[in-house]
Amino acid sequence: MFGRNDFVENVKSALAAVDCDMGAFRSWQKMYDKLKKKKSEQEDRYRRCREQTKRVQEDAQLMEHMLTTAQSVDGKEFGRLLKDLRQMQNSFDHEFLVSKEDQEFHSTYDTILRLGTKALNAPDQKLLLQSEIENLLALLKENLEKEEPEIAALTFYYQFGSDQELAQLPPAEKLSKITYLYECEFRRPILQLLESGISGAGEQKHTYETATDRGSRKKYETLQIFFGAHPEHILEQMMEE
Repeated sequence: MFGRNDFVENVKSALAAVDCDMGAFRSWQKMYDKLKKKKSEQEDRYRRCREQTKRVQEDAQLMEHMLTTAQSVDGKEFGRLLKDLRQMQNSFDHEFLVSKEDQEFHSTYDTILRLGTKALNAPDQKLLLQSEIENLLALLKENLEKEEPEIAALTFYYQFGSDQELAQLPPAEKLSKITYLYECEFRRPILQLLESGISGAGEQKHTYETATDRGSRKKYETLQIFFGAHPEHILEQMMEE
């Protein structure tokens, strides 16, 4: 199955060897497989949206520079930047960058596109355009400075939740929501199983380490993954690509 690797299967065998709750492990492994399958997709989406947001910021900075420093604005170049903004519109929405429900941002963006190059020929409209671009830059800076989500936590969240739910929350609460769910429903159950497995393996180590029969040697080899191990370190290895 997608997402399985030898290390996870070795951990599974060791847990079974010390009579851990394998039903609980199988339930966790289903969530793990789904997370591994979708994680790169979510990472690519976040990076793509972030890059697009930065590109919008760069275009807006150029437009602001033209409006505030040039005696006369190059209408052709300004129009090219506006066209670029129009093509990118709504292509970079992300709940941990610019939310689709951020009315202030999208209204400002729409106003800039609506004013367009025509505003360059009317002093009052030009000032309004400059003001809107400055507002957009402030909003872009604020969104790009948001704390980045842990991609594994975000991917896990989407097994249960949606953007619509996140959109109702302030940025800090969005992070708290996905982090809490990931910790309680994904990490904590497997860490408890691993702790139990490591403890059980430690108790059985002396029984099998000096045995010479094939069955005992095989059992010892199976349990070795837990000897002297720490649950967090085991989980880190399980989560590696």
